[in-house]
Amino acid sequence: MSVFNGGSAYNMVRDVADGFTLVSERTFKGYSRKDITEFVMESERLVREIRADQPPLSETVLVQKRHRRLQRLQQAMTLANAAAARRA
Repeated sequence: MSVFNGGSAYNMVRDVADGFTLVSERTFKGYSRKDITEFVMESERLVREIRADQPPLSETVLVQKRHRRLQRLQQAMTLANAAAARRA
């Protein structure tokens, strides 16, 4: 059984980026170091996908949505990396 919300690391990362899942320090409490590494790897993959898809600058709403998604992912990766460092 997967420890990730949504069944896989990629699904959880996508939910975090869209704001459906909120991440805190307690989120990673039951995760092994391998699970955290997988989460961070999938987060980096989604960040690359989001950065590659650039909306026109005249579409303010789309630009804001893109920045919010990137910010949520960056915050989640920071928390995940901190949790992994504490386990070492």
